[in-house]
Amino acid sequence: MQLLNETYSTTYSNGRTIVIRDAEDSDLDDITRIYNMAVVVGGSTADLTPRNLDQRREWVYSHNPRDQYPVVVIEVDGKVAGFASLSRYHARAGYSDITEFSYYVDKAFSRQGLGTMLVEWLVEAAKRIGFRIAVCVVFADNTGSTALMHHFGFERYGYLPKACCNGDKLLDVAYWYKELGN
Repeated sequence: MQLLNETYSTTYSNGRTIVIRDAEDSDLDDITRIYNMAVVVGGSTADLTPRNLDQRREWVYSHNPRDQYPVVVIEVDGKVAGFASLSRYHARAGYSDITEFSYYVDKAFSRQGLGTMLVEWLVEAAKRIGFRIAVCVVFADNTGSTALMHHFGFERYGYLPKACCNGDKLLDVAYWYKELGN
């Protein structure tokens, strides 16, 4: 897969070109649009109201240094179709070798393998950076993300019933981790 600060690109037999690359300022509109789609549809974020461009910019810039906490986008035929990040797990120094990751795919591109590509990229990047453990928080009824956690060998280490109120209902949250061998 991709090395940090390089571009991963592949062309499939159907002629589609998939690129994973570092997010740039010019991607902020797409990152905001895709994230807000997840907020409105529900099931993949605990935010209840859409975020504005400045809030998403602040989120991207909070991933510092970027060579340790990258934010990437995935493009399909030149169109941003999703984004992903490695984030600081906890501010206390004793947790510095653990990273939390997240990923979001535009609903127009769901079920096309982009989530799988992003999680694979995140796991490989976390290994290259030297993290010891990767964690991910997933709503328990999110079958797609739960399947990805199993596919990549993550283990569920926690389950918090009725942890999140999305406005209409209470959602259970599952906590997943993977030892990276570092």
